[in-house]
Amino acid sequence: MTKDLITPVMLIQIELAIASTRGDRDSLDLLEIDAKRMALTAAEIDAAKRGASFDAITNIAVKFALADYADDAAEITAAKKKLAAFGVAALAPRLHAFVQGLKLPTSI
Repeated sequence: MTKDLITPVMLIQIELAIASTRGDRDSLDLLEIDAKRMALTAAEIDAAKRGASFDAITNIAVKFALADYADDAAEITAAKKKLAAFGVAALAPRLHAFVQGLKLPTSI
C-alpha cells in the first residue's frame, strides 16, 4: 500500500521544497516545468516551494523530507508520528532514501 502512496506528484513536490530551501533557481525552473506537466496548479507548486501541500499525507511527507534533508531530529520525529497517525509510517524509510539521493555532495 505505501508504495502506491509515493507518487511522482508527491516526489516532485518534495523536490520543489528542497530546491527552494537550497535556493537552487535552475533546479526550481526545471522542476516547475515538470510539475506543470504533471498537472500541478500554480498554487500547488507555490505551496510545495514553501514546504507544504494541500494533500494531508503529501504535506506530512514534504515536511518529513525537509526535516530529513536538514537532519532535524525533532522535526523528523514529529513527522514520523504524523505519518503513523495516518497509518503510513512505512513511508518514512522510503522518503529518507529518496531525500538522501537528492543531497548534494559536500565537495567535488
